[in-house]
Amino acid sequence: DITLIVPEQDVAVANTSEEKSESLGDGWKKLTFRRTEALPSYLIAFAVGPWDVPAGPDIGPNGKRTTPLKLRGIAAKGQGGRMAYSLANTPAIVKALENYFDIPYPYDKLDNVAAPDFWAGAMENAGLIVYRDVLMFPDDKSSAQLRQAYWGVSAHELAHQWFGDLVTMRWWDDLWLNEGFATWMGNKIHGELQPESHVDRQLLEGVIEAMEADSLASTRRIHEPINDFTDIQSAFDGITYQKGAATLGMFEHFIGEDKFRDGIRSYLHKHARGNATSADLIQAVAVQGKEPERLAKAFSSFIDQPGVPSVKVDLACGEGKPALTVTQQRYLPLGSTASAGQSWGIPMCVRYGDGKAVREQCALVDGAQTRIELEQAQSCPAWVMPNAHGDGYYRFSLAPKLQQALSDAFGQLDQREQRMFADSVQAAYNAGELKPADLVAALPKFAGAQVRQTAMAGTGEVRWMDEYLFRNDAAARKAFRAGIAEIYRPRLERLGLSFGARDDDDTRLLRARLIAFFALRLEDPAVRQALAAQGRAVLGLDGGGKLQEDAAPRDIRGEAISAAVQEGGKAAFDAAERHLRQVQDPELRVQLASALGDTRDPALAERARELALSPDTLRRNEIPHVLFGQGDEPQLRGALRQWIDVNFKTLEAKLEPAGATLIDIYASGMCSDAEAAELQAKFGNRMGTVEGGPLALRQAGERVRLCAAQLQARQGQAPTFPRK
Repeated sequence: DITLIVPEQDVAVANTSEEKSESLGDGWKKLTFRRTEALPSYLIAFAVGPWDVPAGPDIGPNGKRTTPLKLRGIAAKGQGGRMAYSLANTPAIVKALENYFDIPYPYDKLDNVAAPDFWAGAMENAGLIVYRDVLMFPDDKSSAQLRQAYWGVSAHELAHQWFGDLVTMRWWDDLWLNEGFATWMGNKIHGELQPESHVDRQLLEGVIEAMEADSLASTRRIHEPINDFTDIQSAFDGITYQKGAATLGMFEHFIGEDKFRDGIRSYLHKHARGNATSADLIQAVAVQGKEPERLAKAFSSFIDQPGVPSVKVDLACGEGKPALTVTQQRYLPLGSTASAGQSWGIPMCVRYGDGKAVREQCALVDGAQTRIELEQAQSCPAWVMPNAHGDGYYRFSLAPKLQQALSDAFGQLDQREQRMFADSVQAAYNAGELKPADLVAALPKFAGAQVRQTAMAGTGEVRWMDEYLFRNDAAARKAFRAGIAEIYRPRLERLGLSFGARDDDDTRLLRARLIAFFALRLEDPAVRQALAAQGRAVLGLDGGGKLQEDAAPRDIRGEAISAAVQEGGKAAFDAAERHLRQVQDPELRVQLASALGDTRDPALAERARELALSPDTLRRNEIPHVLFGQGDEPQLRGALRQWIDVNFKTLEAKLEPAGATLIDIYASGMCSDAEAAELQAKFGNRMGTVEGGPLALRQAGERVRLCAAQLQARQGQAPTFPRK
């Protein structure tokens, strides 16, 4: 039962509908709300303030729900009109989820709160979902990234109303039941309603990022014991969200979509209004497959142990049917101290070229070495793709002849398979099996791929090479950047620098990524000059100082402002700071804050840092944007680290519960064993009582040591390009 006593002029909302309002006199009122359904305490929520309350469209009857559902927006006063797009599109998401689960929306109303200062992206409180306001404010003119963020996060949080709220994990060690599932389900619904967004590709990119974290010796399990409060925040990471989602998707593909959905429905019906565990979910979906006990064991192998499986595949042709030999172990990057001796129950699906046909076969690989006979093959396969459709959470390597054959067949792979092929090359490089020049040689194939995620694969490794392999040779670095630019220039020239009204989202996002790569990373003079000119126009530097929000396309506006601040010195910095203090648009505020952090001038960087300490200038979620940019600049890192050291307690309190973020900022650019030891000595005690701090420190130190191992191994291997 929730009762609130609030100022008479304020609006108050809670998980359930308001039942009664009583005036108490002296400017106060008492509001009583309907009793909630059975809920865990962390989902109880209320909000009080001078809110706008725009009405959304009623969500009409659907399936087993025979009455309309009330939908409202809750926004800071004066901002309610900005929720029109998000409110208009929420009903479709709710209905799609009801259709999948075959269970009506579980609560008596739905309020979407656009909170103006909210650390998390969103929070799934039952019937009262709270979002960072920017996610509720897109419109048809917004950047593709912001519109897709609305659809993705909204579908994720609404999926929680069933998975997490209707059925809640028993303890925090099963957080993945909430977050991994909502990530997987949210992407499924987003893709169903907005197929042009190709969210399956973006989910795959998140999975690859999770594999990077999961390659660490210090990584955690999906189903990780939670022993004290510092462990809980650590669980809100890519292992829980993306690896959890990937595991669900992999077993869905193996079992079959309809049967997997039946298992999910059975789980929800059985545990509605109560708690459940990983074992409950695994049992519900495994029983839908052909070998339930074996499937359950395989599923558990992915959630109950850390690490990324790595399968090595060879092909034998001759007597009888062609057959694959699959050997598995744990993937380890160069310099890792972890043991490779692990195995999983991998639901492995392969595709292969058989004459003019392309065939697919799946098998459960649950031994250190497994033989898979290709039952439908009519000839010796011309090529083998060991991760069909990119649905498997594992990395692969091939015998040399098979690797070359798959590279030659790159155009016959589907779009997700192309990205996983690129990942296999990146993984081989990071494991020390390929030299920098080998990776650079693969980039033209990736750059020509249709899908933007594949086109930009390998640019992270390029960035590392740029910083660490050319530290003492400016001329060689300049030649390297020019050579890399020539690999990607044909793609950028085909796209052009201008954004058109008819561009689809993927075109807009790839163009923006390439422009930023050329201007801010490779420092290509022509692209950089054009981008900075757009940023100057936004800041009003050529027009009397008035902010011109649409003087640059919204897809590239943040990068344009950053380029303008880097090129424009104090005048541009002053203009960006002035606008930041005046504007309320949350997307523009983050872009201005990031641009201030991207300055390369030490004196201006000091001013930017002081903004992070001022009481009223930055919202909590804006502070890291000012600091991460300085971590990218070698000449600013020393002052940044000293400042964090002096102001650690203040900063940690301002960022709570995400104070552990400071470790990643402080460690930016560290790449030696000595620096790893320094990091531990300086922050070992400090991180002991910070939410998520102990694991964040262990992982930051390990990344520094792995960087040092890479640097040691790459001595004398810098790729060369002609110097001009």
